[in-house]
Amino acid sequence: GEYVESDEGDVEVGVEEQLLHKSHEVNLPDGTVQTIVQQVPEKRYHLHSHLLLHYNNGHEQRIPVHCRIVLPTFYISPETVQFGTCLVGQTSHLTVRLINPSSSPLRWSAVYSGDTADGEFQISPPRGEFTRSDSVLLNLTFTAKTCKPSRGTYTFTGSPGNRTLHLSLVGVGSHDERMQRLL
Repeated sequence: GEYVESDEGDVEVGVEEQLLHKSHEVNLPDGTVQTIVQQVPEKRYHLHSHLLLHYNNGHEQRIPVHCRIVLPTFYISPETVQFGTCLVGQTSHLTVRLINPSSSPLRWSAVYSGDTADGEFQISPPRGEFTRSDSVLLNLTFTAKTCKPSRGTYTFTGSPGNRTLHLSLVGVGSHDERMQRLL
């Protein structure tokens, strides 16, 4: 039969935040591997309401509606990358891991801010998508242009939720050929 929807009724909203304990391994510039354990917050919203249906024949039907929404979260490890001293003109490579420990998918993008006169930082890939409980290895490069220190930041934004993370980058150039890295 036909029916008419009604918006009568209240919606009860509950918010639950839990800490997810996640561990992963990080390759350090000196070649060693470090295990990192982090606590990452995950928000869950619980909605409770009802849908009241009014049928053309005069009958009403009340249907309970329960919904759980898990907002995805993500983190980066490490949060600061130091390339150390690099030969001017040579490109150094390091990696970081971007991790989605939550049970929801997530899209992310990274935007650079900082001066590029003394050195240039690059990231690959600059955007992507996660499935639930997923991670991606990001490749970072630094090319020194002068002997001055270079600093920059990549800001990561995740959607849905618009959570932001910051990755700080530091590198120094040198004309000393002892700083040349073997490729």
